[in-house]
Amino acid sequence: MVGRLAELRKALGGERWPPVVLVAGQDEEARRIAVKTVVEALPEEDRSIAVESFDDAPLARAIDAVRTPSLLGGRRVVIVREPAGLVDADETARALLLGAVRKPVTQNVLVLVADKVDGRLAVVKEIVKCGVRVDCARPKEREMPAWIEQRARERGLRLGPRVVQAVAEAVGDDPALGARELDKLALFARDDGKRPAVIDDPQAVEDLLRPGRAVGAFELEDALLDGRTGPALVALETHLARGGVTDGLALLGRLAGIARRLSMADEAVAGGGNDDDVRAALSCHPFVAKKYARAARRLGHCGARALAACVAADGALKSGGAAHAALSRVVLAFDGGGASRRSSRSG
Repeated sequence: MVGRLAELRKALGGERWPPVVLVAGQDEEARRIAVKTVVEALPEEDRSIAVESFDDAPLARAIDAVRTPSLLGGRRVVIVREPAGLVDADETARALLLGAVRKPVTQNVLVLVADKVDGRLAVVKEIVKCGVRVDCARPKEREMPAWIEQRARERGLRLGPRVVQAVAEAVGDDPALGARELDKLALFARDDGKRPAVIDDPQAVEDLLRPGRAVGAFELEDALLDGRTGPALVALETHLARGGVTDGLALLGRLAGIARRLSMADEAVAGGGNDDDVRAALSCHPFVAKKYARAARRLGHCGARALAACVAADGALKSGGAAHAALSRVVLAFDGGGASRRSSRSG
């Protein structure tokens, strides 16, 4: 079976567990949760004696452990990270794995954890046939808001849409960084001895996010999407003044993200789409979709123009150009000729 965490939980919910679980993919947080899911499916009193990890030991020792029935008659969970034969071309190790998968000890579970595996390998195909392969593929940047909402709920947090967007902008497509930022928010929520029902104030959490990414974030984005070039330039100056030496490239990444979403929203709107179509294109919260749909109707094709300006600014910054000049041109590109497009669309 190939699936996500839901399929793994379902497989562990029955009396007969899968003999092998392959947890593979570049989403480190998802891998951690998958392994934790297997361990926590054991009775709590058994976890200290029934779970064994063989990360630095020879693979043969792990295979011996998983083939040995538990003395107490319960399940044994054997965890091996980046196992030889699965992540390299060690044929001897691969044969050991294949034998363990084909002739398992019924009550024991072999958990294999890897950053990347080749699905064409016979051992991987055998795992899919008799066990569970949990897909932990790294989420795309456009999928990160939904990823953040889900991971926040798993930490007992509820985040407002602007906070979700702030975290997504701060972490890009890096789930490991996203997990760390959510851990910070969880600590922040407990500081006063109680957790708020919803963390909904982006200003209250900006200082907790990665430096140089969130400072002045919403003032700048809102001004750009509203077509208010003057306030956008002021927000840009404030951001650069408060940021670090490398903040120019970090801010350029944020501007490029805004331009890319605006361009996608414009494409959806130009094709006759409504707010729901923009939400589907951006994979975002309805609040964000409404904001970008409104901006697309107002600004037309400025998203594509701003993306081109971002490419030019990237070259300028990497060749030693001044951040203020390069990024100011990007801001101006968001509203270049905007008045005429607004008139033509309204007509």
